[in-house]
Amino acid sequence: MQVRQSLARLALAAGLCILGAQAYAGGDLSILSWEGYADASFVKPFEKSTGCRVSATYVGSNDEFVAKILSGGGTYDLITPSNDTTMRLIDAGGVEPVDRRRVPAMADFFPIFSSPSWLVKDSALYGVPYGWGIVRLLLDADAGLGTPDSLGYLWQPQLKGKVSIWDDVEAIYMTARYLGYKNTYDLSDAQLQKIKERLIALKPNIRKFWATTGEMGTLLQTHEVVAGNSWEPTLVSLRKAGRHIIDVMPKEGRSAYSDSWMIVRGAGKNPCVYQWLNWVSTPKAQALAHAVTGFGYSNAKMPVELAPVDRKRYEELGMTDPNVIKTLDWWQLVRRRGKYLEVWNQVKAQ
Repeated sequence: MQVRQSLARLALAAGLCILGAQAYAGGDLSILSWEGYADASFVKPFEKSTGCRVSATYVGSNDEFVAKILSGGGTYDLITPSNDTTMRLIDAGGVEPVDRRRVPAMADFFPIFSSPSWLVKDSALYGVPYGWGIVRLLLDADAGLGTPDSLGYLWQPQLKGKVSIWDDVEAIYMTARYLGYKNTYDLSDAQLQKIKERLIALKPNIRKFWATTGEMGTLLQTHEVVAGNSWEPTLVSLRKAGRHIIDVMPKEGRSAYSDSWMIVRGAGKNPCVYQWLNWVSTPKAQALAHAVTGFGYSNAKMPVELAPVDRKRYEELGMTDPNVIKTLDWWQLVRRRGKYLEVWNQVKAQ
């Protein structure tokens, strides 16, 4: 709590400097985002410095972004969809290009987040990358399986009833890599059939499909399961609690997601929009966000603003290593998402 309060004071000072140099905007800013992306720790300094009043509505899935924006069900200025969803909104005309000249903090972003393919169409940039993370493959060190180097460890008979994976088509992405398919996000019917068979073969090992990272953390903490996938917050919280959890580095690779701030079509004229985009792109604001979510963030200078112990944990996760970032299988648009969902639901129904 003391660390967060100290960061808040730093952020306030930075807000006065960074935002005060711009016009005092005033007005309202409406955000549709994931929980934690509009936390008071960095919203309050922004509001104080700009006069903008921030209101946030939270979603539980990427499909909600698409449904709400394209149906016109609500008036929002900014949204934060993930990189397997952004192009759906771009192609449908639901969002407008970003003028990166008005977001100078982007100059310090990791190269992967400068002009990522999932945000660029016809040479125009349609979003500002923000939170990101790696889908981690976890294993309780006490399970006696050593340190696996392949996704295949999840299928081992010793893990019968001891695995939990995310209830999401991410399981299809993972299994595609396990089977050696390179076209993760554009799989053929024949490939999806093979993946379906492999996932059904995994079912005896599945204790439960988790819906939240907190749920997965509880399953591991109580020894109900010993292996599965999750994100950074689960791994960090368990290690803080003294649990010896292995962060498996499978030779087949790992998935990664990236959430981006996108401007709803027509909202760019709101003077609060670009003030917000630049503020949340700064190292100080992103350090405050990391204290809330535990996620990675796009600005390469963000870790400098963390408390030493938090910076060490962050570096241990490989979140500051450009070589790690380059090896990740970043989510992309799945144009046959309906087919992927059909296959996944068939797996669960078996």
